Amino acid sequence: MPPEHRRGIRLIDTHYGGDVSRIVVGGVTHVPGDTVLAKREWLQRDGDALRRLLLGSPYGEPSMCANVIVDTTLEHAEAGYVIMEAMGYPHFSGSNSICVTTALLESGHIPFGPPGHQTVHLEAPAGLIRAEVEHDGRHVHAVTLACDPSWVVERGRTADLPEFGTVTYDVVWSGCFYAVVDAGAQGFALTEAERHVLRDFGLELCLVAGPELDLVHPDFGDTGDLSFVNFSGPVLDGDDGPEARTATYVHPGVVCRCPTGTGTAARLALLVEEGEMDVGDRLTTISPTGSRMGGRVDDRITVSGHPATAASVTGQAFTLGITDLVINLDDDLSEAEGIWELLAVLDPDPT
Repeated sequence: MPPEHRRGIRLIDTHYGGDVSRIVVGGVTHVPGDTVLAKREWLQRDGDALRRLLLGSPYGEPSMCANVIVDTTLEHAEAGYVIMEAMGYPHFSGSNSICVTTALLESGHIPFGPPGHQTVHLEAPAGLIRAEVEHDGRHVHAVTLACDPSWVVERGRTADLPEFGTVTYDVVWSGCFYAVVDAGAQGFALTEAERHVLRDFGLELCLVAGPELDLVHPDFGDTGDLSFVNFSGPVLDGDDGPEARTATYVHPGVVCRCPTGTGTAARLALLVEEGEMDVGDRLTTISPTGSRMGGRVDDRITVSGHPATAASVTGQAFTLGITDLVINLDDDLSEAEGIWELLAVLDPDPT
């Protein structure tokens, strides 16, 4: 078989709370676009075969995420990256950003400084992200991210779901548009055993409520259909302060194992608007599988006329391994239409 019929992609596989995030650090030679946001738009429009390849059979599965390092020559950041999930291309993701930071440091793509504290700057499609990292010089122990600003778009919308009846929800921007549901009002305790029911509920809500919503961001424009649902449990007193159970649904059909940074930021924005939290207050969110994420209200700001919350999240990701994928042009399951010329030729051919 001619070597030009094969291409290679190098991944650093990581996870946060059991959610696998695949960091593409090699093999994607060039994504068109002058900015990280423009590169996201090109991938969404012309290069979606890469997302489908990494998150579909036989290479992956839809509950995974992928992050493509698209620029390492930025003046203001060590790297730029585009996030890819089952739903498409979110502008920001807290758990993915924690995974990207961890992968780039532990692999040496970003050099470690002296053990202790280190600041890393990355650029997501939503803009510049500051990551405060605690490490021992070899492994990352915690990453604190400044999230994309979040604000409450609308309160008290309703939707009539075929299987679950009438549900009331709020719409929040926190790096993507969320429908936020009071879990207790729907009878959910947000346990592992409920994940399949949460999936069905989230699926119905996105399909029913999505067409009724006009999800337009003041800077990014139309962001597409409703793809995220956050199920919010009550805020309780925990051993380390206020905590709340949470679950995030990603359309179509994924219930995250970790609490998610955007879900945590959305909850903080609602609590700030309700007067339950203010600058300096913290909340630990806990997923149905028991994974935890720390959230903090950093400031109250205004974004495009919206009263908004500047929040940060803290968590730890783990490196799983380094994977070299072989993309075979002669394999019908290795569909790579539109991206074949972007992928690196294998040299030498490993098989």
